[in-house]
Amino acid sequence: MAETDPIGWRGVVYGTPVTTGDRARVGTVREVLGSDAEDIFHGLRVELTEGHRDVMLPADNVTTMSAEQVETDLSRAAIDALPTYDEVGTYHLASVGWLRKHLGWKKDSGSDEEPG
Repeated sequence: MAETDPIGWRGVVYGTPVTTGDRARVGTVREVLGSDAEDIFHGLRVELTEGHRDVMLPADNVTTMSAEQVETDLSRAAIDALPTYDEVGTYHLASVGWLRKHLGWKKDSGSDEEPG
C-alpha cells in the first residue's frame, strides 16, 4: 500500500499532518473522535501549527485520509475560526447512592487518558 492510498478513519494515527486542499499544513492529528461500537467517525482533534491550541475538525470537512496526511476542505482562516476543543466528560453505569444499591451514572476517571 502506498503512503497516498486512502485509509479508513480507524487507520489515522497520532501525529499525522493535517493539510488544506492546496497542501498547506495547518495542524497535526492529536485524537481520532469516533465510536468503534457504532462505527461512526465524528472528526479529529487537531493541534494547530499556529496558535498552539486544539480544535475539532468535523468529519464532514475531512476530504481524504491517507497514511501520509489528512486533507480538509476548510481554508486556513476557517480552521483558525473553529472553537477551541473542549473534551466532553464521559460517564458509565455504576452502583451509586447510599450503600450503592442503585444504578446510576458515574463520571469516568481521566487517569487512563494518554498525555497530550
